[in-house]
Order: sequence, then structure tokens, then C-alpha cells
Amino acid sequence: MFAVFRTLLIGQFRDAHTLFWTILLPFALLIGLGLYFDEPVYAERLLAGVVAVNILFGPGMVTPFQVMTLRNRGVFKLLRAASLPTSAFIAASALARTALSLVVGACLVAASAVGFGVKPTIPGLALMLFALLLGSVCFTAVGFITGNLARNESDTSMISNLVCLPMLFASEAFYSLEHAPQWVKIASLLHPFSHFVDLLSAAVHGSRQADTWTSAAALAGFTAVCLAVAAATFRWDQEGVRFRFLVKD
Repeated sequence: MFAVFRTLLIGQFRDAHTLFWTILLPFALLIGLGLYFDEPVYAERLLAGVVAVNILFGPGMVTPFQVMTLRNRGVFKLLRAASLPTSAFIAASALARTALSLVVGACLVAASAVGFGVKPTIPGLALMLFALLLGSVCFTAVGFITGNLARNESDTSMISNLVCLPMLFASEAFYSLEHAPQWVKIASLLHPFSHFVDLLSAAVHGSRQADTWTSAAALAGFTAVCLAVAAATFRWDQEGVRFRFLVKD
């Protein structure tokens, strides 16, 4: 499993999609919006939002393309021949994504502190670390689900956008939903990204402890469900069934 983790981690730095979605885009958003909305209060919201988007667009939107590419190249068949459990491969992928997310997240925090005066506390950084660990695993699983359901690159792009973009818009990553329609507020409670944003916001500028634990519990629940669905829909080859629990391997 360690060899798979190391290979996936190194491969991330050679992948153009990964470099754009997890490094270039977050820093472009942070600098661009930070300079445009030059307000200390918004700087804290912006940091939480950009760190959250880094996880959503990294593990959530890049992972599906990597899953599809590895499957089409027959890499999964080799892993199956080596008797590597599905759960072990998903875990290795999540760990590789998490390692990159932690490095990028630390750089974003440092850039916000230097450029926009954000002053994270030690408890806040600890909570952010926990949120990044849990969020990376959750959205890597979401990426696997998308990649498992897609048959080709067009399917992957379409499903990724249909899954990730509504979660981004129905959250408080960059704006408040206080005056949003009631159905939008309800929808924001029904997906993991909103709870992930709430947890990061609590880490950046503080929140009531009860709210923090509620967000953490909700994100943990979504993570468990997404991991289970990712394992259940995993396909070793292009012709494999989408729901593995319906047939015997």
C-alpha cells in the first residue's frame, strides 16, 4: 500500500489538472478576491472559502479523471491481480490527496497571514488540520464515486460539475446564505461541502462549540457514507458493473 501511496503522491505533481485545481486556482482566488474585497472581516471568510474550494476542486474534481485514466489504461487490473483490496487503494489515494492538501492549505494560511492580516490561533489551526484531514478523505471518496459512474472523459466532466458546482453555490464559502431562499438553506444542509466550510470557518474566526461539533459530526457521517458508496461502485475495468454489491466478484 505504501508503494501505491508514494506513486500516487508523486504523480500528482506531474498532472496538469492537479497543478491547476489544487495550486494555481486557490492562490489566484485568494489573491484576486483578497485585493478586490480589501476588508479584514472578509479576509477570514475568504481564507476558509479558498481552503475549502481547494479540497472540493482537488480531490473532488481531479480524482475522477485519474480514476477513469487508470481504469482505461488497465492499471486497476494489475492491482486486482496483485490482490490489492479496493479499500486499500481508495485509502492510499485519499492519503496522497490529503498530503498535498495539507501542504497547499499551510501555504494558503501563511499567504493570508502575510498578505491580508489573518491571524489564526493555535486551537484554530488544530481544528483546521482536523477539518482538512476529514474533508480530504470525504471528497476523495466523492471523486471516486464520480469516476466510478463515468464511462469516458465527457461523462467524467459532466458528472463532476453536476456534483461539485451545486455544493459550491449552496454553501457559505464566499458569501452568506442569510437572505437566501429557504429551500437553498435546506439544500445546504444536505451535502458535505457546506458542513466542511462551516468547520473551516469555525477554525479561522471561531464559533460556538456546539456548532463546531455539529459540523464535524455531519462531515464525518457524510465521509463514512461516501467511502461506502465509493467502495460499492468501484470498477476494476471499463466493462465492470457500477454497483459491485449486486454481483459476485
